[in-house]
Amino acid sequence: MDSNKCAKVLRALGDDTRLKILDFLFSGEFSVSDISEGVDVDYSQVSHHLGVLRNAGLVSDSKDGKFVMYKLHPVFFNSNTGNKNVLDFECCSIEFSPKDYISSKDR
Repeated sequence: MDSNKCAKVLRALGDDTRLKILDFLFSGEFSVSDISEGVDVDYSQVSHHLGVLRNAGLVSDSKDGKFVMYKLHPVFFNSNTGNKNVLDFECCSIEFSPKDYISSKDR
């Protein structure tokens, strides 16, 4: 990863709400409503922060009917590795402490 891209990613990580959202997304793919409820942050704030994370390339989105679903971008996160709570940016990596978030599918 070149230094400009690395700086953009690291700037996006410089907010505690965005870190909470990324941490929550280790549990899977979720809508803005699910994320908002899971991290206990207002829907509009979550939507804004997801835009920042998407622009930095940290999350990807897809449509599921009328919902937009968000997940960790597979370039930085591979759930098939032994490091399930690590984002690898090539320039550095960040390990999140395991959390016990409840998936919306389990409610």
